[in-house]
Amino acid sequence: MSAITDFFQKIQNQIVEIQTTINQIKTSWENFQKFWDLFFTLVPWEVLLLLIFSVILLSIFNSISPSTPKANLTLAVVFLAFLWVYFWGLFSKEVSYQKVIVASLYILVPLHAIGVGMWVYGFGKKLYWKKRRISPKLWDSALHQVSLDYHQLMGKLHGFHDSIFENRETIETEIQQLESSLQGIKSLLLQKEKTESIHPKDS
Repeated sequence: MSAITDFFQKIQNQIVEIQTTINQIKTSWENFQKFWDLFFTLVPWEVLLLLIFSVILLSIFNSISPSTPKANLTLAVVFLAFLWVYFWGLFSKEVSYQKVIVASLYILVPLHAIGVGMWVYGFGKKLYWKKRRISPKLWDSALHQVSLDYHQLMGKLHGFHDSIFENRETIETEIQQLESSLQGIKSLLLQKEKTESIHPKDS
């Protein structure tokens, strides 16, 4: 009798496990549907199609010019956008240029946002260090910067000993940085002279 009871208990446990699995699959499917509903609410389906065809066209452009993938993808998106407008105009009297432009921007803006951000960061960093070289606040930091730029210049000169003229631009950049650091030393000396002229020492 206990064997029969155990048998039916196992069957019942298996049925419960199957029902649990079915519920989990159902929940996963509902979450999957919700995700794509939200995705296509934020991103139009035209963007996905444009991206797919752009990637296909990108593989062709990369085979021609593999060193410029970002420019190749930009060219692919712009080319497909023109084709989209052209064929849309053939089969419809009204063409929604706004929809084409928005779909293209969904791809182009993230593509170039990182590059623009890196350029802005590099430009700001360059201005920061240039200002720090020309207008240092502390004497020790100014001396340290001059010493650092000098050793970098000498290292480049020794490294380019046999190819000075081929690396002229790099060497000139290092010289300009050293000159800026020396200008910072001069600015500190001028500040000290102005301070002493305003507040002369007691004789």
